[in-house]
Formats: sequence, structure tokens, C-alpha cells
Amino acid sequence: MSHALIADLGGTNARFALVPIHEYIPQEVRVLPCKNYRTFFDAAADYIATCSVDMSQIDAVVLAIAGPVNKPVIRFSNNPWEFTREEIQAYFGDGPKIALLNDFDAIGHSLEVLPEDELVAVGEVTDIDKKAPAWVIGAGTGLGVSCVVPQDNGPNLILPGEGGHVDLSACNELEDDIVRFVRTRHERVSAERVLSGMGLENIYEALAWREGVNKRLSAPEIGEALKGGKDPIAKAALEQFFVFLGRVIGDLVLTVESRGGVYIAGGIVPRYLESILESGFRDAMQEKGRMKAYVTPIPTFVVMSEYPGLMGCACYASYLVSKA
Repeated sequence: MSHALIADLGGTNARFALVPIHEYIPQEVRVLPCKNYRTFFDAAADYIATCSVDMSQIDAVVLAIAGPVNKPVIRFSNNPWEFTREEIQAYFGDGPKIALLNDFDAIGHSLEVLPEDELVAVGEVTDIDKKAPAWVIGAGTGLGVSCVVPQDNGPNLILPGEGGHVDLSACNELEDDIVRFVRTRHERVSAERVLSGMGLENIYEALAWREGVNKRLSAPEIGEALKGGKDPIAKAALEQFFVFLGRVIGDLVLTVESRGGVYIAGGIVPRYLESILESGFRDAMQEKGRMKAYVTPIPTFVVMSEYPGLMGCACYASYLVSKA
């Protein structure tokens, strides 16, 4: 049986797995902290040394990368690793077909194979046009965005871009204060500066500053504070996180009418599923003035699959081998 070696390489962790060609559930998954390895090749060697399939049985290698992949030297947005396509080809040899995808391109490909019971709707669900464009967005170490255009034959077409780095807009006095505060740390305030692990920390610190308190918690510490339920700033920070997420998604929908839906992945939102369901996320998404009726019908879903990036790599690997 032929297999694909697949990997979802993020800013914090590198997730490696195997999958039989034309199957989509990752097997033998290992999550390796990027900081423990000097290079991608060190991490790959560690995984390959422990997996049950010999490299001679690998017909495809598909890597999802947290950063642009159309550069001569591929660098990660939040990770010091770098390599070239030629180095990847030389490492794996001439046998397997090789593809390098942006990490949110991979999640875009996963929409073809994600089980419906691993999608949780936020707000009312209207009819979904599965042939219409969709957006994928997710906050983790950074903010990933991709636009997905379904195809009648072949894999989804994923439009390249770095949508997580668009300018962040503020819509009220509270948000003005948050953006102003974040600007003291970062000359330009992009969406990622509030919609990421670091972004949640920025929001917390900004809200504390508004209360006259000089306090910053790490994202894990904010998570612990939320569990304890005794830190009103942590609760307010998470609520504002979801409001900013709604504003950014609404802007995406105005840019491309995504009647195929918006799919929210990443490491943060699925962890706080009940909170986003109770938040002002949808109201913020729909607050687009004269264009409210245009945005409101677009459905939004939280992707609860543990490894959607790997599933997207598996889906793409099957296309890669089939066209060989």
C-alpha cells in the first residue's frame, strides 16, 4: 500500500503523520515542538526514524507551512526555520511527488473531506452553496487566512495571500483605545496583532491599561484565569477577541461573497467553543452598515477536527499521486 508523508509545520509545533493514499484520517501523528529542532530536516529525521512505513513506500510528501511558499527561500512567519524547494526535493529524493502548501491552503483543501459532525455552526445556518467560494481563517501562533474556490474536477483552488496581516480597524471608543495601546508596541497594527496568542495577550494588557493597571498575562495564563472565573479582564479580553474576529471575517465576506461559508480553525477558537457561541462575534461580523443584509446570510463554522491541516495535506496528496 502506498502512503503519503504529511506535515503541518506551524510557528510552535510541527505535526507529522502518515496516511494511505486516498484516505484522509492521519495515522501515527507526532507533534514535535519546533524549538527543539534546529531545522525542519532535524525534525523530519526524528519522525521518519520512528514511523512504521519505509520511505520506499512513500509516494507523496505534502508539507503545510506557516508562511508564503512561493518564494525562492521559504521562511516561516513565526518560526526561524527556512529551506528551499530544491533542498526538500534533495532530502526526500526523486521517488515521491512533493508539494508545499501554505498552512491555511491545506485547511482549505480539508473542506473537501471534513466530516460534517466536526463543524459547529456559530449563528443561524442558511443554505450553503458548495460550489461557491469559502473562507478559512484561524488564530494560533499567528493568524492564517485563505480563500477557497471549489472546482468541478481536481482539488479546491486556494487563492494565495497573507490575509492575517491586513490593517486592523476600530469601530468604537474601546477598540480605539486597544489599537492605540497596541500601536505603542507595534508601529503598524495588523489583524494578527489582536487575533493570535500574542494578540490575546495584547488585548488583555490594553484592557488592564484602561483600568489603570500595568499587567500582562501570557496566553496560557489567560486561559487559566478564564478557567478560574475570577479575572474580569480575562473574560473581557476573550470577548473582545471574538468581536475583532467577527469584524475581520465580515470584511473578508465583503471582499469575496463566500456563499460556501466561513470556516474558523486554528488553535484558539475551538478551545473556547462555548464562549464564541455566547459572544458578540456574529453581531460584530454583521455590523457593516448598508451592507449588513449582504453579510448576514453567510454561515460561519468552527472546525473541531484535531488535525484539519493534515487532513488537507492527505487530500492533496491523493490528487498529486492520481495525476502522476
